[in-house]
Amino acid sequence: MYVKQNFVSSEKVKLFQQGLASLGGLIPENKLLILTPKEQEYNVNGIIIPGTAKEDLPRKGVVIQSGEITEEYRTYKDLVNPGRVITYGLYAGKEIEFPKESFPIEVRPDFEQQKFTVLSLTEIAYSENNPNN
Repeated sequence: MYVKQNFVSSEKVKLFQQGLASLGGLIPENKLLILTPKEQEYNVNGIIIPGTAKEDLPRKGVVIQSGEITEEYRTYKDLVNPGRVITYGLYAGKEIEFPKESFPIEVRPDFEQQKFTVLSLTEIAYSENNPNN
């Protein structure tokens, strides 16, 4: 069994950050804003079944931005740099929406395939390098 997820690259992360800056919002302390693929491809013995891998696999997303990290979570600082891939639990985080018109044209098509999620640092299960960098 293999699950393919389409993560955004670090270059696109910077473009998403520009769009967020134009909105003027801030991420609360000890929280992350991540971008998660809406669909996953579930591959069994070479047969790809899009959108079927939902409940049985951990969720993953790319860090777009983090809020201020307080002293007690200082060890998380290198684990949540923008562009890293974060694994989190099935019921963790809160999905939010932004107007896609606020973001550069290069990343607007990603709004169809990705969703924004806000996570607490305590909801992180694993952090890894982004395979698309």
